[in-house]
Amino acid sequence: MDAPGRARPAPVAAILAVFLLAWAFAACSDGEGGSAGGPGPTVNRATPAGESRSVRLGFSSLPPQQTSDAAVGAFATAAQYGDVVLIQRNVPWEDFLPGHGVSRATTDTTRLETQLLDQYSGLQRFYAIDPTDGFVLRSRVANLPASIDPQQGFAAPDLREAFLAYTAYVVKNYHPDYLALGVEINMLYERAPRQFEAFVTLYNQAYDVAKAAGPRTKVFPTFQLEDLEGRIGAIHPPHWEVLDSFRGRMDALAVSTYPFLTVDFRSAADIGPDYYRELAAHWSGEILIADTGYASAPIEGGVNVGTEEDQRAYLARLLAEAEANGFSLVVWFAALDPAFAREGGASVFRDVGLRKSDGSNKLAWPVWEEWARRPLR
Repeated sequence: MDAPGRARPAPVAAILAVFLLAWAFAACSDGEGGSAGGPGPTVNRATPAGESRSVRLGFSSLPPQQTSDAAVGAFATAAQYGDVVLIQRNVPWEDFLPGHGVSRATTDTTRLETQLLDQYSGLQRFYAIDPTDGFVLRSRVANLPASIDPQQGFAAPDLREAFLAYTAYVVKNYHPDYLALGVEINMLYERAPRQFEAFVTLYNQAYDVAKAAGPRTKVFPTFQLEDLEGRIGAIHPPHWEVLDSFRGRMDALAVSTYPFLTVDFRSAADIGPDYYRELAAHWSGEILIADTGYASAPIEGGVNVGTEEDQRAYLARLLAEAEANGFSLVVWFAALDPAFAREGGASVFRDVGLRKSDGSNKLAWPVWEEWARRPLR
C-alpha cells in the first residue's frame, strides 16, 4: 500500500512501454530519402569547443512522431548531438521460441537499424532487451506467448530458450558496446520475488551467451533508481541489496532516473546533493545513467510542476554531477517531445524532450548542445 496522503506517480515503466510500441510502429516501415552513405540524412557535428569531458552523451531512438522518417531522424539526432544511441525493445518471443523463425517485422527492423548504425559509425551502441511488462510495474513477463504458463513465466524452459536465442541474435547483429539484459529489474524484485529469482538464473545464462557472441560487449541489467529508493508505489527504505544478485556478472551499474515523477521533488532544487553521488557508494566500477528525463511543462493531474527553467536546471546539474563523479554515460530518453504521448500514462512524458516536437529549442537545449560540442577525452 502507498503511504497515506502520498499521490502515486505514473509508473515510468508503463510510459516506456507505450513509447516502445509507438517506436516499433515507425521503425518497421522503410524510410524514404537518406544519403548516399545509408538510409539516414547526412549530419555534420559542430566544431569541438570548450573544455574536454569524460562523460558520453546519448539519446534513445524514440521519435517525435509515429512515422518512419521520424524514426530514422532519431538516429540522425543522436549522431549529430551525442556519442551513444539507445535502442530499447521488448523481446519478440514468438520469433525465438524453439521451432519458430524470425519474423519479417523483426528482420526489417534489424536491417534498417543496423544500416543506420553503420552509417553513423561514430555512435556507440546501447541495446536494452526489455522482457518485463511496464503496464503492471514490471511484475510479469511482457507479451507472454499463449503457449507459456503465466505461473511459470521466466522459469518456463521454452521462454528461457527464446531469451537466450534473442540475446545471441542482438549481439551478433547489432554488435552493441553496451547490452542491458533486463530493464529496471528491481521493480520485478519488489513485486514478484519468485519471478525475479527465476530471471536471475536466466540472466546468468544470458550473460555467458552475450559474452561468447561479443566478448567486448559490456553486459548488465538496469535498475530504476526512484523505485529502488522506495519513492514509487509502496514506500520503503532503499533496497540496494538487489545489486548483490548480479555482482560478479555485471559489467557496469546502470540506472534509469525520473525524479519529477515522484512526490518528493517539486523542482530540481529539491533533489539532495548526494542523490547521484550515492551511486558510487554502492558500486566501485563503471556507472551510467541508462535513461533519464525531466518535464518542461506542468503534468496534468500531477502534484509536480514542470517548467523549461526547471528542466534546464536538472539537466545542467545532472551533467555536471555525472562528469564530477566519473559516470561514463548519460542518456536523455527523448531528444524531441513525443507528439503522440497525449493520453493515459504516457502523457506525463509529452514534454520531456529537450526540443519541441517541431524541432524548436527549449531552454535546456543550449546546455546539451554546449556539452555535446566539448571534445570527448
